[in-house]
Amino acid sequence: MNSKTKIFFAKILTVAVIAVSIFQFGLLPAMAATATGISDTMSRNKVGITAVTHSVSMTLPSGPFSGTLTLTYANFTAFAGTPTGTCAGGTVTGGTASSNIATVTLGSCGAGTLTVTSFTGTNPAAAGSNLVTLAGAAGITGSFAVAIVNDDQVGVSASVDPTITFDVGAQASATACATTFSVDGGTVALGTLSTTTVTSSDLSSVMHICSRLTTNAASGAVVTVKSLNGNLKSTSATSDVIASNTATPLATGTSGYGLCVGSAGGDTGMDATVPVGILPTRISPFNNASCTSAAHNIGAVTTSAQSIWSVSAASQNAFARIYVKAGISGTVVSHADYADTLTFVATGTF
Repeated sequence: MNSKTKIFFAKILTVAVIAVSIFQFGLLPAMAATATGISDTMSRNKVGITAVTHSVSMTLPSGPFSGTLTLTYANFTAFAGTPTGTCAGGTVTGGTASSNIATVTLGSCGAGTLTVTSFTGTNPAAAGSNLVTLAGAAGITGSFAVAIVNDDQVGVSASVDPTITFDVGAQASATACATTFSVDGGTVALGTLSTTTVTSSDLSSVMHICSRLTTNAASGAVVTVKSLNGNLKSTSATSDVIASNTATPLATGTSGYGLCVGSAGGDTGMDATVPVGILPTRISPFNNASCTSAAHNIGAVTTSAQSIWSVSAASQNAFARIYVKAGISGTVVSHADYADTLTFVATGTF
């Protein structure tokens, strides 16, 4: 073998030894790549806010990557927590956070989305753009910026005016209170009274009284009733009256006149189409447990205002069906003009 051939084989042997040495002792450079699409969703951007949460997301173009990944935040302080996260095909564990650096350990993270979360920090004291850089043994590089502002919150204020609406009137329909209301005022015509029966609203085509209330008053509202006469009085002979009384019940053949708030399921409540707020409460002496067209438990009316029903808080379309009832004894003087006027008032407490 001549000298040139020996030199050639010596060079080949030297390269082979170097290659084997590099392979055996790990001198090959680690896989490196620049992350893209990097962002950090922070809970606050205002200057000086403490314990601000961070949620970092980025895209790795290749892989796998193993080793540490550090995120260094310029001008931030007081990092804390145990950073963790997720990655495609691998694991994100072993996090630490202190000063302005968050560190995690990647295990075979492949191409795709890498997240780093569960750490907090204190925002810089001055507003501006702040650089964040990626580094570490995993070989992932890159940088992004986060904004710090003087204030990141905008207050919103509003006001709601006090409101109250009230309707009361004679109704022929038994369901008018609960579904529709078309008439205010009107007359409850009891017709010819008899000693053989008690005449009642909503019986034999006698109208009942429907009352409906909507208010946004915090303490609700009360509906009162006031009788002009305190009884049914003859307009032509004012000394002749059918006295108002409280009776449980008003008996056939007994003289009496009064009101009660319906006790049946559809007599009090809220409009079925908009059931919002507080249910009505019937008030004594108009709140007997049995008040229907056929059950004649009544409370006496007076010339002073009396509470008849209420709501204890804001309520929408609360309603109460009110029955008017009267009966006579055989000694009630004959007149065709017995009458009374009932005034209903709704008062809200705002």
